Amino acid sequence: MDTLALRLAAAGGRIDDLPASQLVAAGFTLLQRSAPLVRLLARRRSGILLPLGPATVVALAASDGRGAVVLPMRASGSEIAALCSTHDVGAVFTTAAHRSLLPSSLGVVLLDQAPRTALVCTPEGRELTVDLGSHVGLTVEGETDIPGRDEECLILPAASDVGLTHRQLLAPERSRLGIREGDAGAFGPDRRVLSELLLPLLAGAAIGTAS
Repeated sequence: MDTLALRLAAAGGRIDDLPASQLVAAGFTLLQRSAPLVRLLARRRSGILLPLGPATVVALAASDGRGAVVLPMRASGSEIAALCSTHDVGAVFTTAAHRSLLPSSLGVVLLDQAPRTALVCTPEGRELTVDLGSHVGLTVEGETDIPGRDEECLILPAASDVGLTHRQLLAPERSRLGIREGDAGAFGPDRRVLSELLLPLLAGAAIGTAS
């Protein structure tokens, strides 16, 4: 259990009455069933432009093996394009409402219907609907007190390009980084993905969102 996604699945938390394990499984399934997405993300990072909700967990799991750049929801199209270029993003997980903000050179994964389906769109104009709903969840076994993997997990460009590894996010002493449940801490209000979503789920909480 050395990655954020696996630990989220093992913790037993829920979001909007959906088990985190089901959302993580949907993200892994998306990556396994979409060869175009794998090619778009080869040796590149993913981008996440999503409101807090179940789709965010799906996107994190689908970013397995690469850093995920958390794009600010209040950023303009030009700002998002610059961030994606600077951080070498190959594809962005988002919703149809935000697709127009993204440059046409990037792959786009629409998660409006997650965890049932996802729509993968390539820069060449191909669209592929991926069925995620038949995957009901992960059976997770293993130790949950081992150190997290020492590779980047989240990149927070709105917080002066703070980069966090799996190890930092999963370490008991993560409070030293200013990451505290219920408080955005040193990362500011745009880092609610940590304080209001990931940390409560890691603690096995059942949380709800406005989406």
